[in-house]
Order: sequence, then C-alpha cells, then structure tokens
Amino acid sequence: MEIFSFIDRVSEVKKGQSLTAFFTLKPDAEFLKDHFANFPVMPGVLQLESLRQAASRLLNETAGSLKNYRFKNVASAKYGQFVRPQNCLKVFVRLTKQENDVIFFEGRIDLVDQEKILGRAILADFSLVPVN
Repeated sequence: MEIFSFIDRVSEVKKGQSLTAFFTLKPDAEFLKDHFANFPVMPGVLQLESLRQAASRLLNETAGSLKNYRFKNVASAKYGQFVRPQNCLKVFVRLTKQENDVIFFEGRIDLVDQEKILGRAILADFSLVPVN
C-alpha cells in the first residue's frame, strides 16, 4: 500500500502497453504545507512518483500480480506548468521496452479540465525494476 497515492482512478489500461489515470490535488495535502507556504505546488519528485505508481499499476494489471517497483533511472524529466491545489492531473504511461528485469517507460502528466488539456506538467523517460 502506498503512503501517498497519486492515482484517484484509472480510466484506461492497455495491458502490456499503456495506462491512463487521473488524480486531483487536494488543497489539504500534507506536502503542500512546506512546498510552499504562499505558493503551494506539487513537488516535481511527487509528479515523478505519480508516474511510477501508474507504471507499477500497468505492470501489475498486465501480469495479474501485485509486485512493488522502484525507479532504476530517470533518463529525462522536463517540467512545464505548476501543479496547484484543485488541479486535475491526467497521468499517462507507455511501456517502451523491457531488458531483463528493467522496464522502460515514457510518461507525461497533463493538467486537464473535463478532459480538455490545459497544459503539460511533466514529460519523462524512466525505468523501473522490481523490488526484491
């Protein structure tokens, strides 16, 4: 079980390929108190964590198992707009390849309103490995 869950609902799973999920940042989120008092935003590392959670869900849905995965590498991460309280995030991950126990992904988070994209929060290439 995640300490922080950055997935409210999964809208689409293409097993072995991709997953789309949504998360709404609540104004009372504990981490917003320190990041930042007069300008609360979701930390970039937590945006990456939401991509990891979505990718882990895809892997577990595909395999029909319940494994934990951790980052092996974040090859690139490009940040865009700030994620503010009440923003709805569309979290998308796509599996690009697998080499032994290393699984590679492309991921992005878009800020949305009623499925309309308002802007990009992050675009990242990363890899996961199972936790032993």
